[in-house]
Amino acid sequence: MSGETSPLVAPPSPGVGLTAGGPDVHPTPAVIRRPRGMRAVGPRFLQVWYRDAHVFGKLWKTNLFPPLIEPFLFLLALGIGVGYYITSIDGVDYLSFVAPGIIVTTAILQATFECTYSAYFRMAFQSTYDAIISTPVAPEELSLGEIGWGATRALITATAVVFALTVVGRMPIIWIPPVLALQFVAGIHFAALSLNITSRVYSTEYFNFYLSGVIFPLQMLTGAYFPLSRIPEALQPLAWALPLTSMIDLTRGMMLGRLGWYSLLELAYILVTTVIFVELALRSMRRRLIQ
Repeated sequence: MSGETSPLVAPPSPGVGLTAGGPDVHPTPAVIRRPRGMRAVGPRFLQVWYRDAHVFGKLWKTNLFPPLIEPFLFLLALGIGVGYYITSIDGVDYLSFVAPGIIVTTAILQATFECTYSAYFRMAFQSTYDAIISTPVAPEELSLGEIGWGATRALITATAVVFALTVVGRMPIIWIPPVLALQFVAGIHFAALSLNITSRVYSTEYFNFYLSGVIFPLQMLTGAYFPLSRIPEALQPLAWALPLTSMIDLTRGMMLGRLGWYSLLELAYILVTTVIFVELALRSMRRRLIQ
């Protein structure tokens, strides 16, 4: 019947045109999910690292010398002072035993402070991070640049301690490059762990829980200043589960010539846990910066 719409054919909906090939439907564009974590990192993280290095270079006297006082005091107080009363420990003099622990703890403390207090100051007070991510730099690139700079600070401090130990004959020259490379990895590890903490706090006072409850006790539980055999047997599995224990043991093995097949397992454990902490830090910082 002309002039009437067939009851079997629905009239075209508003906004939907008829074409020769059927209804002209405009589909909703698919949501493109941006990569997260390390997959989102490009070469721009080097610019963040360079920015931190440039600031450090302008104030190198105050940034370089004060952090070196503590490790050298430890070398004097423990290696020479306490070492005067300890003739031998694990078959070597006390300075040779404690030196690897001082190297590693010095490196991780430098990375920790750089990616806690310093990073929080740049993020919350200076608004440096807001300015950086307003450019094409992604939050993950910013975070990796900060982690890389924290590891660089750890390497700088560890290098000074290694040089002092080389002068007094406690560091085999052939092992200097691998020892420093390990300290750089340790710096990445603790810089990432610390940046993860920084992304979750909203006041610098909370860092006291992290430092006093985690970082400082770790030094007493991981064989830095005395053999692990001296701690209670119930705590020894926990001590070996901490990556810092492997970092110290591997450094000591290189310096004292006591490496074994298990050293490869320790190195693998350090690398795997470091990658995990970096990934977690990048994702956590993105959530903090993109709210």
